[in-house]
Parts: sequence; C-alpha cells; structure tokens
Amino acid sequence: MAFLGITSATKVISVGLSENGIILAETTVADKQAFTEDLILHIDQIVGARPDAPIHGIAVVQGPGSYSGLRGGLSVAKTLAQTMELPLLGVSALEALANNLIDCDSTIAAMTNARRKEFNFAVFAARDRKIKRLTEDFVMESPQIIDKLSKIKGKITLVGEIVDIYEELKTVNPDTKIVVAEPANCYPRGGIVGAMGERLFKEHGISEDILKMVPKYSHKPNIREWKGR
Repeated sequence: MAFLGITSATKVISVGLSENGIILAETTVADKQAFTEDLILHIDQIVGARPDAPIHGIAVVQGPGSYSGLRGGLSVAKTLAQTMELPLLGVSALEALANNLIDCDSTIAAMTNARRKEFNFAVFAARDRKIKRLTEDFVMESPQIIDKLSKIKGKITLVGEIVDIYEELKTVNPDTKIVVAEPANCYPRGGIVGAMGERLFKEHGISEDILKMVPKYSHKPNIREWKGR
C-alpha cells in the first residue's frame, strides 16, 4: 500500500512515496527554491519515478506551520485525494520531525519557528522503532521550552529549528545528555509523512473529511479588513 506524503509547512518542501514503511522515492526543495505552486511538479516527478507503485492514499502535514505553506500543501493534497478518490490523512509537522528519529531511543524535543519570538514545540519518546507522543503541540518562547526540557532526565535529542537553546540547556541541566539531530533530519520529509499516513490508515482505517479538513496554524492569520480611504 503506497502512500504519497506532502509537506510544505516550513521553508522546506518535500514530497515522497512510501510503502510498508519504506521510502520508495523522495524529493526535497529548500529555502528560496521552495514554492508551493511547484508542488504538483514535484508530485509528478515522484509518481513518475515509481510507476510500479500505484498510490493508495495521501498524507499531508496539516500544521503547525506557515500560513501560505499549509494552505498550498492542503489545497494540493485535498484536490488530488478528491479527484483520485483516495483516503487523505493529516499529520503534525512536529510529529513528522520526531519520526525522522525513530531509531534514536531517546526523548525527542521537536521545534519549528512560529514567528513573534515563539516556537511550535512538542515532546516525544522514541523506543523500539516506535514514536510515543508525550505532549500536545504548544506555541512557546524559548525560555519556556528550556524550563520544560530542564526537568527531563536522560537523553534528549533536539530536532527542527532549535534556535540557540542547546548551550543554555546544557548549563541548566548538566546531568542530561543533549544531542542535536543532523540537519537532514531537521525538516519534515515527504517520505516519512507518507509512511505515517500509511501506518495510521492501516491501524484505524479512517480518512479525513476533505470538505472539513483545514490547516492548523501556529497563530490565526494576521488578516485585517481594508477600510479604504
């Protein structure tokens, strides 16, 4: 059962195809080259690379993340799912980051930039190739994050946009082993998102309601009515 994974929640756009937890194909575009309007081109590239693996479902990062990025990713995913009559599942950007480190056997602190000096933040545990969520997705400033992590004992792996909390966290909690994930694991990956969607569908057999599925933003969009002159 091959699942297409789509993520455009951060500055990195990634599309991947996975089957039985194995990534079959993946393409990633970062920073200034990443445009949500090019998503369908990346999808066409991925699908064309593996014509032997027909798509059985679609998974997309639903949030938290940037306003335009989430809207673009969800619009493409919902359109494809409706047109192709495929199940659609939404996943958390932070949980996708944690799943990049499924083999690390440690507590995982996942972060992405929420702007306004705040960060999307959640804590997970990786054990025996399984990810367990320990907290919900929060929006916090870095001092609050450091305070929460300082109470955790054992190994902590930081992943995502971790700002400059590494050195301060070592000082606050010297008995904890702090590890920073490799840069290649610090953004949601399309192949991992696809594998997450496939696993959720196999476990629960449910799909999102396409008409009701909406982005989960860090903050409400900062849009105001134009009053004119």
